Order: sequence, then structure tokens, then C-alpha cells
Amino acid sequence: MYNLFVWLILGTLIVLFFQCMVALFNPINQRSAGVKWGLVSYTVTMFSIATVLTGMALNLESISHIDNREYPGIEGEFFPGPIGYQLSIWSGVLVIPPRLMFLLNNWLSDGLLVSSILTHVMCSVGSSNASNAVLSSSFTDAT
Repeated sequence: MYNLFVWLILGTLIVLFFQCMVALFNPINQRSAGVKWGLVSYTVTMFSIATVLTGMALNLESISHIDNREYPGIEGEFFPGPIGYQLSIWSGVLVIPPRLMFLLNNWLSDGLLVSSILTHVMCSVGSSNASNAVLSSSFTDAT
């Protein structure tokens, strides 16, 4: 069941990546500023990290369910079988790279969200100052 879930997430990730790339390279969106290479590289980086993370998760599943399916477990601590093996390596070195990649990907997505919000706020502040300047200049010209 878990493997099916991981494969569904990987498939969804791939579909969303290609839809995002199509939107970024769409000629309609390039009229004003051209291709936004920063967003393209950001998207490729996040896709690469998420793909490697999913591959590592599938590899850990393979190690636990194929290589250690008869894991004896530790009395009172870990269950026998693949689930006990996964719990026993949870504090080991093998799970550090997926954890780091998960944190890095979340950090990148949060950074994109914060930069988007800051850009929107700065643009709205700049446009309100410009509109106030236009209104005040037209008011002084009329008097």
C-alpha cells in the first residue's frame, strides 16, 4: 500500500512539473518579460530534489521489504519483519539524506512563497505611491 502511495505521489509530481514547465515556456506569458530563467531553474531544482527524495524512499522500502523481510526484531523494542527493520534504522545514517532533502525542499518552497508575497507587497506599495503622486500632481495643477 505504501509503495502505491509513493508511486502516485511521484506520478503527480512529474505531471505537475511538466505542467509548470509548459506554463513557464508558454509564448503568451513571455510577451512582457521573456522566459523567467530564475523560476525555471528553481522549478527544476525542486523537482530534482523531490525526485531523488522519492527514489531514496523507494530504495529504503525495497531494502526493508525485500532484503530484510525476515528481520527478527528486538524483544520489547521493534516488531519483527520489515516494519521493525524500518523502525530500527530510523535513527541511523541511512535516513539522514532523505530527511535533509525533505527539509531543503520545504525550505525552498517556503522561500518561493515568501518572495512572491514580498514582491506583491512591494509592487502594491510602489503603485500606491505612484498613484498618490499622480493624484497630488493633478490636484496642484488644477489649482
